[in-house]
Amino acid sequence: MLNTDDKKIDILMATYNGEKYIKEQIDSIIGQTYQNWQLIIRDDCSNDQTRTIIDEYLKLDNRIRLIEDNKKNLGFVKNFEQLLKHSKADYIMFADQDDFWDKTKIEKLYNVIIKENKEIPLLVHCNSSVCNYRLKIIKKKFIKSIENKANTFLFSFIVQGASIIINNKMKEICIPFLDEVYLHDRYLHLLAELLGKRYFLDESLMYYRQHNNNQIGTKSNIIKKILNKRYFEIRDRNLLYKLYLKYGDEIEKEKKKLLETYFLITNTKKSRFIRFYLLHKNNIYMNIKKQIFLMFKG
Repeated sequence: MLNTDDKKIDILMATYNGEKYIKEQIDSIIGQTYQNWQLIIRDDCSNDQTRTIIDEYLKLDNRIRLIEDNKKNLGFVKNFEQLLKHSKADYIMFADQDDFWDKTKIEKLYNVIIKENKEIPLLVHCNSSVCNYRLKIIKKKFIKSIENKANTFLFSFIVQGASIIINNKMKEICIPFLDEVYLHDRYLHLLAELLGKRYFLDESLMYYRQHNNNQIGTKSNIIKKILNKRYFEIRDRNLLYKLYLKYGDEIEKEKKKLLETYFLITNTKKSRFIRFYLLHKNNIYMNIKKQIFLMFKG
């Protein structure tokens, strides 16, 4: 039953060649306990049956909307940026085309965010269960709880795009995307940490499907990144530096100092022992694997 006080939530879905799983994902959104939503889809020039499937759902549910433009294939980051530009809602969520949502996902995330300060950028995210392509659970929690650790955001990617809800204040500061944005969820995560607030609901409210086309977030790919790119992601450093330059006057003094320390720790021209010392002196969380690569690979 729809409560008249419930705000409409825009759910943004960027699609590309998602014919295998998109029906299950859309069905899981339609089946939510929270019903005051609009699903906005932009297809990135799929060459399979994705667009046909979307057209079928457009006829079935008037809450589903398709963005059509002449921008052709943009890639998933720019695709989500375009979707954000079309959103007018007070609260916004993001959906991947191949996941499956617990029926209470929207309701629970919404209930957290509406209790918080509406005047600052907000991001609330939940945990997820890692599944195989048939949605059989492989791991109950994708994110190991590190909420008791200090300064986790600098070296830990703990926010999944499809797990979040943001408020309109966050949307206002995030678009247009900076040129350095390489993952939309990482960008929103950093904005929340530096300029707003992030809240974590440690419940697995979606099934994060692993299959051959998944490129981001799998354990093997994280390990591969660490092996290939030391203990930090250079694109992440570039993004943080751009945020530091753009918002330096708005970032709290302590967080600004923390960023400056991060830039020293990720300066590979400095002694690795000094970098390791700075990491621990400033109580910045980095997992053991990355610490080992810092010390032995530099």
